[in-house]
Amino acid sequence: MSEVHKEAAKRRGQARTAGVELKVREAMVAIQNEMAANGGIYPANGGAISMNEVARRAGISETTLFAPRQKELGRVVKAWVDSLKTKEVVGRMRVRRTVFERSEDWRKQYLALQDQHILLELELQDAQVELENERKKTARLTEQNEALLQQLRVGAAGKVTAIPAKGKR
Repeated sequence: MSEVHKEAAKRRGQARTAGVELKVREAMVAIQNEMAANGGIYPANGGAISMNEVARRAGISETTLFAPRQKELGRVVKAWVDSLKTKEVVGRMRVRRTVFERSEDWRKQYLALQDQHILLELELQDAQVELENERKKTARLTEQNEALLQQLRVGAAGKVTAIPAKGKR
């Protein structure tokens, strides 16, 4: 093999290595974004994150990260996975427990909202009854006022005289 061919093969190999590294880093970013969008829980693979899961998401073979040429990338991925395991909720059992705790919190919030809704409905009914009573009372007072005005018009029509102003006596 000539030096030109060796150099071209070396460049192709470096390009493949760079492509693998890019895919892996993009997969790591995608995993972090999905976790952020799901409250810190990885939604795929039952919540488990491993080097194999990163490789699967990157579309590379699981053994690639353990290959001698990818050893440094493998160390980076392992350190990233280990840091996630200390900071986030990862792993099938921890995710199940967390999902159960979250569902229990949602259930409690739902029940509290349901109780609050019932109380507000009762308050609304009380306010509606009070409003109806006030309307009836207003209607009665309006009728009494009309009756009194009618009596004034009928009974005192001829007997009413104007009160003289103070200066004209």
